[in-house]
Amino acid sequence: MAEKKKNRRQIKKEIQAEFEKSFDVARLDYEKRAKPIRDKTKLFGVLGAGIVYGLGFAVGMFGLQSGAVDATVFSKLVWVMMIPATVVGFVTWLIVSNRREYPLREEVTQYIRDIEGDEGMLWRYAPVLSEFKPDEHILKRVLQRSQEKRFDKISPEDYGNAVTEIYAILENSAEVPLSRDTVEAVSQNLSDRAA
Repeated sequence: MAEKKKNRRQIKKEIQAEFEKSFDVARLDYEKRAKPIRDKTKLFGVLGAGIVYGLGFAVGMFGLQSGAVDATVFSKLVWVMMIPATVVGFVTWLIVSNRREYPLREEVTQYIRDIEGDEGMLWRYAPVLSEFKPDEHILKRVLQRSQEKRFDKISPEDYGNAVTEIYAILENSAEVPLSRDTVEAVSQNLSDRAA
């Protein structure tokens, strides 16, 4: 008796199950995981700006009270001190943000290396993005680097965006189904890995 051939819907479900098994979408959503860190580091920037502005204001107030500067110079000083305070606040925020995000970036990068292995994994789902997001050049570059095995050149943010996009397309494929060519191409890519 001949073996019954799988229909497109069954293959699509298998592709989606394989994707969910291979990728932890929540763990790879870098932007969502980094947002609380970035929000907290803004406070350090505000604190740095406040300290610089407060010191400038205190020096100006001391000069005004001691008669070294008049009220006009003091009012100009108050406005001029906003520039260095803003610069210091911005630089403080960048430094603290980068230092706080570094462990997360390293953890996600290591997870990407584990997923990709020696042969790459994400590029196997390239036909899905080619069908639904053909003009997304950043996502194409991520898939290309995955296929070329240049995993160290993939940004965690871009990799997470690519995984999220593919996951969303596979989740919504009941409403907007994948074409037969796409299903067959992804299925072939995945079977090549298994062989």
